[in-house]
Amino acid sequence: MIAVGRGYAGRPPAARWIAALLFAIALPAPAAERIASLNLCLDQILLRWVPPQRIVSVTWLSAEAQYRNAPIPEHVALNRAQAEELIPLQPDLVLAGQFGAQRAAARLEEMGFRVVRIPDAYTLEQLQTQLGALEQALGPLPPLRARQQQLAELLAPARQKNPQAADVKHPTALILSANNITYGSGMLEHQLLTRAGFINLAAEQGIDQLGRVSLEQVIALQPDLLVFYGGAQDFAIAHLAERHPVLKRYIDSGRSYRLPEALGYCPALAAVDALEQLQQKRAELVQQP
Repeated sequence: MIAVGRGYAGRPPAARWIAALLFAIALPAPAAERIASLNLCLDQILLRWVPPQRIVSVTWLSAEAQYRNAPIPEHVALNRAQAEELIPLQPDLVLAGQFGAQRAAARLEEMGFRVVRIPDAYTLEQLQTQLGALEQALGPLPPLRARQQQLAELLAPARQKNPQAADVKHPTALILSANNITYGSGMLEHQLLTRAGFINLAAEQGIDQLGRVSLEQVIALQPDLLVFYGGAQDFAIAHLAERHPVLKRYIDSGRSYRLPEALGYCPALAAVDALEQLQQKRAELVQQP
C-alpha cells in the first residue's frame, strides 16, 4: 500500500486530481516495446541501436540492397508508409520524419497512436538536436548515448584548431559527386571538411550549398584531397577514373576519400565516422612532402 502524506490527503478532491495529474506529467514516458518507423533513416537507427524485439515495422527501403546496412529480423514487417499497414501491428510508438509520410502520421495520430516526428539534420548542430529528440522518444540507449558523446567531443571548442595559428596546415579539398555536383558552404559536408582541418575549395569559389564543377575546374583547382560522394548506382567511379588519368592519379596516390553513402540519407549513423576519417586523412596529407 502506498502511503499518502497528510498534505496531499487533506486537500479537496479537485486539488488532489490536479496534483496527481502534475505528478503523472513529471514522470518519464514508459519505454515503447512496439516501435514502427515511417522513415528510412529512422529505420536504420532502430535496426542498429534498438533491441530487435522492440521493433515491429520499418519501411521497405531498408530491405533494398543499396540501403541495407543492418539485418532485418524476420518478425519485422516492411511498410510503404501507409497507416493501414501499421494499425494491425498496434505499435506503442511510431517514428516519422520531419516531412515524409505526413498523411500516414496524421492518420495514425487521429486513431490514437503515439507518433513522434524526429527533426531532420542538415548540420552538425541539427544532428545534436536530432539525437536528443531520439533519446526523448526511445529512452536511454547505450549506442545512442555513445554517439551523442562522440559528437559532443568532436564539436568541443578545445578540439578546434585556431585557423590563424602558424603551425596549423590546412590542405585543400573538393567534393565531387554524381553529375559533377559539389558541396559548398551551408552544407553538412562542408562542415565535415572544415572541422577536419581542410579548406573547401567549393566554398572558396563562392558556391553556397550545391553547385557544379567540371573536371577541367577540378584540375585547375588542384585540391590536395579529392572527395568522392556517391555509390555505384550514382556513377561508376572506377570507370570515371579510368577515363581520366588525373583522377586516377588522385586515387593511386592515396589523395582521395569516399564519403559514406549513409551520410546522404542518415548522417546520425555516418557523420562522426566520416569526420574522424577525414581528420586522419588530413594528418596523412600534412606529413607528405
